[in-house]
Amino acid sequence: MREHAIGPLLRELRESSGRSQQDQADDLNRRTGRHVDRHQVSDWERGVIPGPYWRAHMADSFGVPADLLNRAAVAARRRRRLDRLSVQAHDDGTEGQVERRKFLGTAAVAAGAAAEPWGRLAAALSGGNVDAKTSGQLVGATAKLYADEEHVPAPLLSARIITHLDAVTSVIPRAGRHRPALIITAGETAALAGWAAWDRGEYETAAHYYRTVRDAAKETGHRPLDALALAYASYAAGSPARAAQMLGEAQECVSGPGYATAHAWTAAREAEERARAGAGDAAVRALERARTAYQFATPGTEQPWVRFLRPARLDSMAVSTYTRLRHSEAVVQADRSVERLDTGNPKVNVAVLCDAAMAHLTTGDGEHGVDLARQALDTALAHNYAGVTMVDVRMRELRRALPDSATARSLREEIRAAAG
Repeated sequence: MREHAIGPLLRELRESSGRSQQDQADDLNRRTGRHVDRHQVSDWERGVIPGPYWRAHMADSFGVPADLLNRAAVAARRRRRLDRLSVQAHDDGTEGQVERRKFLGTAAVAAGAAAEPWGRLAAALSGGNVDAKTSGQLVGATAKLYADEEHVPAPLLSARIITHLDAVTSVIPRAGRHRPALIITAGETAALAGWAAWDRGEYETAAHYYRTVRDAAKETGHRPLDALALAYASYAAGSPARAAQMLGEAQECVSGPGYATAHAWTAAREAEERARAGAGDAAVRALERARTAYQFATPGTEQPWVRFLRPARLDSMAVSTYTRLRHSEAVVQADRSVERLDTGNPKVNVAVLCDAAMAHLTTGDGEHGVDLARQALDTALAHNYAGVTMVDVRMRELRRALPDSATARSLREEIRAAAG
């Protein structure tokens, strides 16, 4: 899927929801009370741009931000204008090539296409050097991808991530003094590409991306990139002990000012892995380091890749740690994390609800645990997170922990159907 292509995006969202075109039409009819048939759904997926009314209802239907579809519509219109210009040529095509190159370098930028990564790349390919504005916008686009990943499953962002990575790496040779900043943002983008690959189950591809991120860290001397690669890769480590070792190394890479959130994240992840390995004292110490670091954290102003670590998510990592240790604090922390749920961040909410459910199930409160597990599954399904590795792993753990009751048996089968 090309970046921001409205038709393929709508098709991918529909298919990830497990719906036919008729199913999608029926869902829109229920939501709006207006008539749309499968032929209209097909037209939209083949490139007919739906209006704002239908985009808003389709965003609700798929559980994604309306802005995602609005940006896709804007980009599609720009691309059509670009394509129309590219065919205005003499028989030998020479004039069309010249005009298209001129358009890419000047008119597209003047028209505002520079706001998109492909527009800035087009300007660079037309012969201009990378300036501060170009560099800043590419860095900003990386941050936007991380922000979108909080709301949209990473696999659905894959095409955008890869397109953006191509854009950044293509301009690095002419970046001049902006080269280090662009290598760093390329590394951050590659890390997100690896995370999306891992979430799709493409583990070898993810490992290649993470190695590339570490190459970027070495090239620039920017050690936080090492921390990012190690933290993501720790989820695929061969053992809890190896994962904990990787996360300890990651903390050493983010020990300076401005990286408190990253330090808290990697320390909390270490706590989870130490607990999984049965190292109770080491797990509690790591969790204490995470909480101490978080006292100085400002997630909204630090690196884009740690802005997800809001209080509820840190609490849920404490819940995960305490639950594995069968610590008395597990349920207390679980209830606290649920109270802090953020309705605007479904991915975080799924993790929080799963961890809280496990805490209650492990301590024998089966009824409340089942209720929280139900909320977790419903949230995952409503926002297309079923089939994503991170969610499926948690769901399978919940399925194994559910009690033997009629309600739990029904939920167990639903989880099996959704997550295997």
